Amino acid sequence: MKSNIFIAVGAFMVAFALTLTLRSQSDEPVLRVGHGVTAPRPLNRPDPEYSEEARQAGLEGTCILSVVVNSQGKPEHINVSRSLGKGLDEKSIEALRNWTFEPARKDGKPVAVQIKVVMTFRAGKHVVMPPELRKRLERLQKEQAEFQRNAWKRVYRVEDATGRPPLCYLATQADDDPAVPSISELKSNVQGYRLASITFTKNKTLSNATALRSLFPIQDGEPFDPRKVADGLRKLKKAYGTQGFVSFKASIEPEIDDVHRSIALRIECDEGRQFSVDHVNIQGLDENTFEKVRKSLYVKPGDIYNEQFANLWLEKNSRLIAPDKSLRDRIKLDVNENLRTLVMTYDFRHCAN
Repeated sequence: MKSNIFIAVGAFMVAFALTLTLRSQSDEPVLRVGHGVTAPRPLNRPDPEYSEEARQAGLEGTCILSVVVNSQGKPEHINVSRSLGKGLDEKSIEALRNWTFEPARKDGKPVAVQIKVVMTFRAGKHVVMPPELRKRLERLQKEQAEFQRNAWKRVYRVEDATGRPPLCYLATQADDDPAVPSISELKSNVQGYRLASITFTKNKTLSNATALRSLFPIQDGEPFDPRKVADGLRKLKKAYGTQGFVSFKASIEPEIDDVHRSIALRIECDEGRQFSVDHVNIQGLDENTFEKVRKSLYVKPGDIYNEQFANLWLEKNSRLIAPDKSLRDRIKLDVNENLRTLVMTYDFRHCAN
């Protein structure tokens, strides 16, 4: 089945993760290509297989993966940056895990770097395809290309029909995220206990447990601190938010050993669905200002939603929110579960309070 499909693997693009301060599995720092750091060179790159679901649907397109290539030339921390769906993301990850590289170098020494790998799936020239299916593929390709070219046209200036300005609150590091699971059952009678371990289950998208564990600012064997666990849970939610999982939830199953006075935590990840951006609304700007900023979005229509990039763009344009400067609750998401899409609304109106 694989022989009648041509799979093109695109060029490497330098990238770095804003979600996590990654380290390789050998605990070496992860660098960026450039400024004296050379790019890794693939030595063996087996092609991904074409999933049967994608084959039956006639799906073509591009899957973009973020990967760390360690100093031994082995891929680690593989995540999907742009999803293609119908099993092709999984096939791409499976293939990339079997790649080998000549590692990147700095000052002549091998180092770990983070890059993006582009894998493009398209039907081969010699594939026998019914005319109806070929027309469908061609139409889909044209629609996708047109959609990307005109992404900025799906950024709209809107006004609030109610005319009521928003209630705003200055966010602080101490603010609790209401979506973070409660660990109140652990806040009492834990004095003198130590953390035994933190493990993860059902984390299919962010599958590297070492990277997820690094989000929690508490080491095994340290005195148990519920605040540090809560901090890690907030970071875990944000990590999934960069991959479009806006409804991510985590539940904790603690195992308390009263004999050894230790607590082990098993964190179950309910990833939910991955959402892409249908269109973007910008509220509270005059026409001239809106025209200046509409094409500068970090998260555009058609992209997988990235919470961190959305917040970074808002911070970059925080001068437009003067005089109150409140950035909390300035991004609203309207989610369509059936289509797996969402509408982003940036609110630049002045606060009522």
